[in-house]
Amino acid sequence: MRALIFLILLIWAGAASPQSWEVRTSDNGGYATATAAVFGTGMGITCHARSLQNLPLIQTGWHESTIAPPYHFHIGFSQALIRPDPYRRNDITLFVDQTGYRLPTIQWSELVGEWNLILPVTDAMFTAMQSASRLVLQIGSETAWEFPTQDMGAALQAVRQYCAPIWAQRGYPAPAGFAPVPETAPPSGGFEIPTQVQSFANRQCNGPARIGASALQAGDLDRDGQPDVVMDWSDVLCPGETRSGFCGAANCSINVFLSSRGYANSYGVLGVGVRIRPHPSGLLGLEIGGTASVCAQIDCFAVMLWNGTEFAR
Repeated sequence: MRALIFLILLIWAGAASPQSWEVRTSDNGGYATATAAVFGTGMGITCHARSLQNLPLIQTGWHESTIAPPYHFHIGFSQALIRPDPYRRNDITLFVDQTGYRLPTIQWSELVGEWNLILPVTDAMFTAMQSASRLVLQIGSETAWEFPTQDMGAALQAVRQYCAPIWAQRGYPAPAGFAPVPETAPPSGGFEIPTQVQSFANRQCNGPARIGASALQAGDLDRDGQPDVVMDWSDVLCPGETRSGFCGAANCSINVFLSSRGYANSYGVLGVGVRIRPHPSGLLGLEIGGTASVCAQIDCFAVMLWNGTEFAR
């Protein structure tokens, strides 16, 4: 019976446009977030981690927001997918391949204009989504929506990896079954962090700088066969500081130390979060988030490549 229902759903489902899943990150000083979605389809999966900047939530406007606790995902649905009438629903099923997962009761939020659901990141549904080839949202007996699945598993993995280091620094132990795999090789093991990185941070701080583990990423960005280092000042503290002196209300300084420059004369930019990500060409590049003022100057959320002078699309 389940297989028959599923086949009917696949025929009936309103298909979203054939796009791939993407990840967008932000840190407004109150919360750091990462969202995986095929943007524009009305469904997003988000992690929340209390920002290391520790700004008051009322200052950032997040004091009334629906927040997923550590090691949980927040799933949001728009009213384009599910009409807010009634305001509570317990007849929603998400089909992942041929398995249907009945969702817990979801609640419509008038404040933000979306349906809210919070589930543990270790939920079997998310595990199944890592390698699924079909994804269908069934709304009671009303309608069904089919979503693309290209890059879905990688996007969910990236969301987990964005929040996991912050949860850990906040002192929240990972639950059983949570074992995220780094998207890029961490700057450890066979690769020793160049002394120029620590020396640069010390000079900027006028004293010993504490560089947190989540501040550093490594990868060959300038294509000379040697790892380069990216440092995000959101997890770098100068002596006597409780939050980075190189972060404003939202954006933080980001420095890239290139091996082709001898890890000197670092390339600097402002942003809200940075990740080393593969470019469609197969090369490694940078994905930088930011506020509107920053994104007016750089191509936020695009994978930018080093052109010998700067990172550009």
